[in-house]
Amino acid sequence: MGKPTRTRSRVAVAQRPRAPEPDALWPVAMLRVAMELKRPDAPGLEEIIDGVVARMGIDRAQFQRYLSQHLGILREEARNAGDVS
Repeated sequence: MGKPTRTRSRVAVAQRPRAPEPDALWPVAMLRVAMELKRPDAPGLEEIIDGVVARMGIDRAQFQRYLSQHLGILREEARNAGDVS
């Protein structure tokens, strides 16, 4: 008996670049929030977070969970900027 032959059809599929996973964007968003806090005319922390989330198109609830784990860093930045939210 001979070996069974498997045939695969090879179709070239154009691959779209995948959007980064949201959790990959969270540290970037957090950095943007921290940078916004350093501006002399910076609004409050919540307003900054709202703006960053909207501009980056990430889910606010998921980002809030991430921030809750790292909030101490942002609060320190806010205190240094004069906004204690």
